[in-house]
Amino acid sequence: MRYIGNKTRLLPFILRTLKKGGIPVGSVHDAFAGTASVSRALKAQGWRVQSSDLLMSSYVFQRAYVVADFADPLLNEMAGELAALAPRESFISRHFSPAGGSESGGRMYFTPANAGRIDAAREELESWRKAGRVGEDSYYVLLAAIIEGADRVANTAGVYASYMKRWQPNARRAFAVAPEVPVKGAQPARAHLMDAIEAAKSIGEVDLLYIDPPYNSRQYVAYYHIPEILARGWTESAPAIRGKVGLLAGEEGRSQWSHGRRVQKLFSALLSATSATHALVSFNSEGHLPPEALLSLLNKASADGKVTHYSQRYRRYRADSDRDGRHYHRDIALEHLYTVRLR
Repeated sequence: MRYIGNKTRLLPFILRTLKKGGIPVGSVHDAFAGTASVSRALKAQGWRVQSSDLLMSSYVFQRAYVVADFADPLLNEMAGELAALAPRESFISRHFSPAGGSESGGRMYFTPANAGRIDAAREELESWRKAGRVGEDSYYVLLAAIIEGADRVANTAGVYASYMKRWQPNARRAFAVAPEVPVKGAQPARAHLMDAIEAAKSIGEVDLLYIDPPYNSRQYVAYYHIPEILARGWTESAPAIRGKVGLLAGEEGRSQWSHGRRVQKLFSALLSATSATHALVSFNSEGHLPPEALLSLLNKASADGKVTHYSQRYRRYRADSDRDGRHYHRDIALEHLYTVRLR
């Protein structure tokens, strides 16, 4: 899935840094899991992963790509059945497709045909879960596939803060459900739908805390409100939406870490709350926490007064424009990694 801050391209750099830092495979808390790319990579390396995030969409990815160990023999057959359902006019059609008429406000996130297919697949999967036709692992694997499939045909530039005014070629393709078969990990994993600080307190002792918070003002629940709606569902209670693009109403899923004045205090609280032996911190050049402030926090938390720093240039994922006042230079960003022994 196209996602701001996704670390897929930086996974080799992260894994090399752990090796250079002499941090052996053990237990880890991925405190801001996002699309779970780092958690997946650590699971593949043999780590016992505990991940957390405020967003339900992230929780779905964590359950599908990290926690799930079992592949239902009928998984691909069920995915094909979901993709082949006759379109239904339900929540996505009414609010995020021209099929909704005045109710949708003309939002062109999905073609009417794809919106109907997405509605049908999401509602059918929920009915399977209630009927006991699908187990929990397979439910989350298929739900992640629906979210990913919808993203592939979304008429956006990569985030859902706006939609394109003309149909892009990808939006005209047919929605499909293509699940990733779970791979069994060496150690069992757990996912937590909660704030990073509260999760750290709940998880307790781990060998490593991986910290990659939203250092700038982007609210992911606004940039990815449609994946979040798909993750939450609407059969029990329809989500309340507002505004021109149908953002989720209310404060649920909004991160305090996106407020510049609060980041330093929150970071300090997380370092105090964790019972991790080591911390690995990702920080890129777009962040609004000054590097010297971050380094000061890590120095204070360090058990031996040492903080090791690594950096790597990479091509950033652009979902906004140069006019938005972002702290980047064109397509290039600089990723910093800090390792510190906490206790």
